[in-house]
Amino acid sequence: MLALKELIRRRLQFSLIALVITLIAYLILMINGLGVGLNQLAGSALWKLGGNAIAYAEEAEISIIRSELGIEALNALKNQPEIDHVAALGYLAVNIGGEAEGTNLRSAALLSLNLDEQTTIEMPKIIAGRTLQSDNPEILASTEFLKDSGLSIGDEVLIQIRLGEWPFTIVGEVEAGMFFFQPTIFVDQLIWQDLKYGERVATTPIASVVLLSADNFEKLEIEGIDIVSKKEAFANIEGVAGQQSTVAALRVFGYLIGALVVGAFFYVLTLQKEAQLGVLKAIGASSTYLFFQVMTQTILISLIGIAVSVPLAWGTAEGLSKLPTRVPVAFEVETFVTTSIILVVMGIIGSLLSGSRIARVDPIIALGQQQ
Repeated sequence: MLALKELIRRRLQFSLIALVITLIAYLILMINGLGVGLNQLAGSALWKLGGNAIAYAEEAEISIIRSELGIEALNALKNQPEIDHVAALGYLAVNIGGEAEGTNLRSAALLSLNLDEQTTIEMPKIIAGRTLQSDNPEILASTEFLKDSGLSIGDEVLIQIRLGEWPFTIVGEVEAGMFFFQPTIFVDQLIWQDLKYGERVATTPIASVVLLSADNFEKLEIEGIDIVSKKEAFANIEGVAGQQSTVAALRVFGYLIGALVVGAFFYVLTLQKEAQLGVLKAIGASSTYLFFQVMTQTILISLIGIAVSVPLAWGTAEGLSKLPTRVPVAFEVETFVTTSIILVVMGIIGSLLSGSRIARVDPIIALGQQQ
């Protein structure tokens, strides 16, 4: 094939183009990885907990920080025939550190579990240690918290809240993720009430939100309660909307720059070989055939760039994950697949500029330039 022969004969030129495309693909992949990493920091714990919907207090406007639900709201949800399971979940931002002198305090998202009514949509997966005992000062700590703090199962810690300190013992490690850009820890619901509200009374809220497993939850109308999907709940976490729009803008600019760079490179190459294209047209080659050769080169060079950039980006993320300071870069298979497809498509779009130039090549003028 003519396109492959030219790639072999002009190895240096095409190698430099492949290098530039590799760097652009690497940059876009890292931007996408940053977006995935920030999303995980913002609310991976939300996705790890079960259920397909979340109930908020109506006046909270889908904010877990402002939402408070009492026993009446929980019972109203339980009485709905469309709802299969409910699980009260409390949230509180706390500072926590080891009891040993000099231990650094760390921010954590404290979530509550109702140990008396555990359901499969509420309990995080325990990977070491044991579960909590009701009304005991015990903590289930996420893997991320233990890694960041250097603490382990059996360690004594102090939770600082409302100008006081409360001692707790880490009794288990759970696969729970992050919430509000903080590692998560879990305590019994009664303990959460004490930490957030002080002395318990009949009117003390029992949850910030309620996790639901229900069909057609969009049709449910319960006074004083808003029910939304987990996707909408995630989008309403404070800071997520601005973060996602920023990353999306960077991603779009990256794709546009990639298309322009590829288009510029192949357009310049087309200009350089205009005379040869004219000769090929003079002996019967069509503009479609010649454009197909350019398109083939574009796709091959783009695939080479992607093939190099994907393991490079994955290796970078693995290296960053081993740093003592968290760098929010992470990848999913979908990230690599989607980015690769879009980069190839953008490369093809960029090469259309060369196609328009090939169509305008006049064999007679080109042959005159050849002489």
